[in-house]
Amino acid sequence: MELSKSKKRITYKPSGWRIHEFEIWSGDLICKAAALRVEGSLLLWLGGSGEAQLHEIALGMPSLQTQADTAKAALVTTLLGEDGAAAALARRLSAALGRPVYVCSGLVLDRFNMPLVERGLITEIKSRPECF
Repeated sequence: MELSKSKKRITYKPSGWRIHEFEIWSGDLICKAAALRVEGSLLLWLGGSGEAQLHEIALGMPSLQTQADTAKAALVTTLLGEDGAAAALARRLSAALGRPVYVCSGLVLDRFNMPLVERGLITEIKSRPECF
């Protein structure tokens, strides 16, 4: 077998992905989270402290409204699971950040733990905006 050599130059560049892992606590551990940011979009994974699971995936897209509109809006679609808390979170994050946001949830988010998760996310986004 003959090996052929290429004359093309290969240039390596650093990855465009930024990965930020954090935990949301409220006395006890609520969830673990990972924000994977690439230029122009964000993937947010929310999971429990046990074995990794995936219940919902939702995609939020910022709306193409004119700048005259004061209220930011976003569109959302559920890619896996039921239309639930992940879709609502994807819509709000996409409107706030102005970019597409995927929310992958391994948690069952309900009316009790969802406000705690949102509050923890807001705190993390304000303290580390470069990661989101």
